[in-house]
Amino acid sequence: SGKTIVALAAGSYHALALASDGTVYGWGHNAEGELGNNSTASSTVPVAVNTSGVLNGKTVTAIAAGNTHSLALASDGNLYSWGGNAHGVLGNNSTSTSLVPVAVLMNGVLSGKTVTDIASAYLHNVVLASDGTVYTWGAGVVGELGNGPATSSSVPVAVSVSGVLSGKTVTAIATGLLHSMALTSDGNLYSWGEGNNGQLG
Repeated sequence: SGKTIVALAAGSYHALALASDGTVYGWGHNAEGELGNNSTASSTVPVAVNTSGVLNGKTVTAIAAGNTHSLALASDGNLYSWGGNAHGVLGNNSTSTSLVPVAVLMNGVLSGKTVTDIASAYLHNVVLASDGTVYTWGAGVVGELGNGPATSSSVPVAVSVSGVLSGKTVTAIATGLLHSMALTSDGNLYSWGEGNNGQLG
């Protein structure tokens, strides 16, 4: 009540809403804590994501939802996630489920980067930095992380630029079930991951 919703995200069985004051609300399935309210009880009405921990004092600017996890970008440039953590999809160097937000590790490949866009898929995430580089984490068993080896990662890794993305500046990102996409400043499209139904184009 009294909130102005400015963004939405839909996962497999849950949804998120971002209000203009930077607070986040969720509803739907919650067996793995994807609503972020320190509970595993599903909810048919919106509930507030817990802000007593790492989100205390933070203003969320973007949200994304996967299968049983959620992802948020705050105005301070940091990333936060909660819910199921299979394949390390929360990005906190762990595979343990979290019912409340945890911080995504930013001291590796994301150190010094300014994240401008986020996207979540079934079990992986993709984020775009202001310099046009792309980073991923979570399940990578069919190459959906785009970093070369078909392995999962519980911390962010850089999408490879040794091939077709060499010298390219990515301007937009998107995710599917087991694949990822990027649009570059020259108007070309690039994709990686599962392509069994032609989804890589």
